[in-house]
Amino acid sequence: MHVMKRAAAAVVSVAVTASLAVVPAVLQPASAASGAGARASVSAECNAALDALVAAKVAKARAKRALVKARKALRAAKRSHSAPRIRKAKRHLKHARHRYAVRSHAVSVQSARVGYACSAPNSSARATGTGLDLSLLAVVTHTVTTLDLTQLKALLDTLLPGVSTQLSDAQLQALLAGFNAGTPSLDDLTILLGSVFTPDELQSLLDGTASPALVQALTDHIIGELSGLSGVQVPGGLDASALQTIVNSVTALLGGLGGGVGGVGGTGGGSTGGTGGGLLCGLLHVGC
Repeated sequence: MHVMKRAAAAVVSVAVTASLAVVPAVLQPASAASGAGARASVSAECNAALDALVAAKVAKARAKRALVKARKALRAAKRSHSAPRIRKAKRHLKHARHRYAVRSHAVSVQSARVGYACSAPNSSARATGTGLDLSLLAVVTHTVTTLDLTQLKALLDTLLPGVSTQLSDAQLQALLAGFNAGTPSLDDLTILLGSVFTPDELQSLLDGTASPALVQALTDHIIGELSGLSGVQVPGGLDASALQTIVNSVTALLGGLGGGVGGVGGTGGGSTGGTGGGLLCGLLHVGC
């Protein structure tokens, strides 16, 4: 009898919990629904970053075990007093140390990537990161330049009409700081865009050798980021033709400004073996 009562109570508890979970969705305001797309995108980006961090940690642990094994092998080789065996063990240890350093660096970068990818879509971190994304777009269109606030607003409105009027002063300043910080490094791009593009794609964007389709994909991502920052809806029908039109407009706008290479900071290329993104460390204290 007591068992039956407890079972019945458990069923009632589950039913009540389920009904309460449905209520917020039913009563969700229209304003919350309008930002659902941006939140869903950030959530997917966050999940991808978390998965990458787990994989990086697994690879680091594997490299650590290999390093320990290589150290033991060197000790055994020294006890054998065999010169060829000692040289071989030292060579293996050197390689194991290098792999462990690379894997450790990857964990640091992926940890920073999680911090950025899981941040709110309208946060100042997102605004600064989007500014760096914009500077990458200037690199791939071969129009690297510094901007003032008026020029930045023109660029933003070229990408997403009306967005500049819906951004706060703090967001605009963060976007401007990101754009003018200089060319991002590969680590910076991994933190910002690692959930969207592969390492090879990021390198081609950084080198300015990306295909038109990849440049369009970067442009589409930036437009989505601006929508998340401002709440301005992305217009429908952004197919390849429409995106290429936007890319052409951005290229014409930035090329007409006649500026030089923006700011100081990263110089592109691969990681330097540090502990994360250089520009993001200075701007957001991320990846330091």
